Amino acid sequence: MAFHAGELTLEYTPFTPAAKGGVKPYTWNVTSGSLPPGLLMDSAGKITGTPNALGTYLFTVEVADAMGTTQSISSSISVARRIAVTGNPCTPQSPCNVEAGCVTACGVFGFQSGGIGPFKYRITKGTLPTGMGLSGFSLTKAFPAPPVGGTKDWVFTLRVTDAIGAYAETTAKFHVYPHIAWTPVIGAKATCRASGGGCTATLPYTLGTPNLTNPKVNVQVFAGPALPPGYTAVASNGTVTLTVPSGYSTTTTVRLVLVDTSTCGNNLYCASQPATIVFA
Repeated sequence: MAFHAGELTLEYTPFTPAAKGGVKPYTWNVTSGSLPPGLLMDSAGKITGTPNALGTYLFTVEVADAMGTTQSISSSISVARRIAVTGNPCTPQSPCNVEAGCVTACGVFGFQSGGIGPFKYRITKGTLPTGMGLSGFSLTKAFPAPPVGGTKDWVFTLRVTDAIGAYAETTAKFHVYPHIAWTPVIGAKATCRASGGGCTATLPYTLGTPNLTNPKVNVQVFAGPALPPGYTAVASNGTVTLTVPSGYSTTTTVRLVLVDTSTCGNNLYCASQPATIVFA
């Protein structure tokens, strides 16, 4: 005879054990041990109440029929902490700012505790970001791009329900802005043309971390000799300027990658596709 588990401060779903044979009516009582504090069994065997202490409680239940014949069985009821969800401070009170294409920004949006497994999760309000999935209180896959030139807010409520039907929920809010990118996004290219013994090349970029006027520029030589000492690559207000002093080789090709301050993964910031600079 299996008595179901309960949760602290949550009303116990009434349960009545079954008996067969003998002469009805039956009379039930606990003869040894005890039910969890807060629970009671009436003479008909029905257990009700609200458990108010954690633990596993062992007891023996006896049933007697109208002729006084008795049978006993030993069992137990475990009381777990009530299921609860604590929201990530980044999301319930204010949106979590996320760059499109990012995967793990803000990490989990809820911290689950207590309850009795297995657990089921479902959206009760709003919708998940397009193309994304759930893994408990984490999102899977990458955040979709917002409308061209704009941003997108995703707000949804997730409910977790445990094995006895108790549930808790939290609301997640994500504000998605576009990914940092060159113009055009793929295949951006410029020529560093000679000027006064050196050369200068410029490339436009857009989007990325809001209000970030100077993203980092990574420079990598793709072909030819290294760039001479003293070169600079600076991103400012939508334009990257590469300046190379005299002594560069026209056979050199470099690639530039923009990196902003938005988190796109574990220890990983969001970055653009590479752009190509050739020398002439």
